[in-house]
Amino acid sequence: MRRLKRWQLVVVVLIGFALLGNISEWVSANSVDLPAWSWVLAVPIVVGLYIVSKKWRQAHQAKSAVDQVEALRSEVQHLREALDFFQNHESQYDESMPNGIVAKRGEHIIGVVSEVGLVETKTTPSKFRGGATGASLRLTTRLSVRQSGIRGRSIPGEDVSTVIDVGQFVITDQRAVFLGAKQNREFQWDNLLAYEMESISKGSAILYLPVSNRQKTSAVAADEASIRQVHQRVAFGVAVAMSRKEQFLDRLRSDIVQAEAELASQTSSAG
Repeated sequence: MRRLKRWQLVVVVLIGFALLGNISEWVSANSVDLPAWSWVLAVPIVVGLYIVSKKWRQAHQAKSAVDQVEALRSEVQHLREALDFFQNHESQYDESMPNGIVAKRGEHIIGVVSEVGLVETKTTPSKFRGGATGASLRLTTRLSVRQSGIRGRSIPGEDVSTVIDVGQFVITDQRAVFLGAKQNREFQWDNLLAYEMESISKGSAILYLPVSNRQKTSAVAADEASIRQVHQRVAFGVAVAMSRKEQFLDRLRSDIVQAEAELASQTSSAG
């Protein structure tokens, strides 16, 4: 029974119910007078259906538990790798090699992501909505003039987020730089006002990076996994620039302890 797949269990259950239905219809159609105790013969079928459904639920719950354990194990591994990376961020990249930007003295690269979209708001053209009004005046039997006016209002255009270029996004412990075919943007951590991530459709995400020295808000967009990594690297870069590296690492260590405790609990429950 344990070797049966989900669709096979469903088929067995359906066959069982169909068999019971057919037996009941045959008895009714042939006016067979069965003794009361004969319905006891249906008990094995009912018990069998119950056992099949119970086995399926147990198998489904076991699979869910295994999936949760695997997800937690992957999270713990990811957190440990991140901690190792951030503890030694100064040696992760060789700034003397081409990395897209010219690193400043004492600047250390902590992330390079390709195929990133630069997103900024564009205002659509204004629209005019209205119509003509007025009345006709008869001058002669064949000639008339119309006194009219135009009434309406101007509707301002809407701000629409638009990908204006695609390029490389380089993150350091002092700034981030977008390098595109047509546009370049620099985000100094000293001028950064916020870094907010938002999931969008089709498994993508966007990271807004408003800075105090630029009126228009710029953002970067890519697949959600890449933007989550970018968000973490930006958070670390800001922490280093603000002399809060150890606080960042302490929070990461705390996340690891919590994830490991949850993994141990799930593992013991699954076992």
